[in-house]
Amino acid sequence: MLCFCHSCSAVNRINPSDAQEKAPICGKCQTEFNLHDLVQEITTEGFDKILRNSKDPILVDFWAEWCGPCQQYGPTFQMVSKEFGDRVQFLKVNTEKEQDLSARLGIRGIPATVLIKDSKVVDSVSGALNYDQLRQWVSSRI
Repeated sequence: MLCFCHSCSAVNRINPSDAQEKAPICGKCQTEFNLHDLVQEITTEGFDKILRNSKDPILVDFWAEWCGPCQQYGPTFQMVSKEFGDRVQFLKVNTEKEQDLSARLGIRGIPATVLIKDSKVVDSVSGALNYDQLRQWVSSRI
């Protein structure tokens, strides 16, 4: 799993099972990563770096703080990350803060979940899926 450091802009490779036990730190500046389970909130800069460096599929939750369905979906996205975090990179993008990235990936409604493989969007789904729906959606596409 790759983690983008917001302090020094370094991309760090971490072991997903270690990240669940204790908060990983940046190898360059020693800043602690703020991960929720195996989900990392990411900026456009961080997204682009992870996109260039990740060999794993990337699953992105596009959301906003004011969005009620997004707030309901967030914990589901986190729960699914525990199951697939060793095979899939889980990211969250705040559409209010990262409007250019949201536009670049064609996000028109939120919550939106986008699956990226080999730096290309391969599928997306709009709306707040429940745990079983998201789990099935991910497992059928990776």
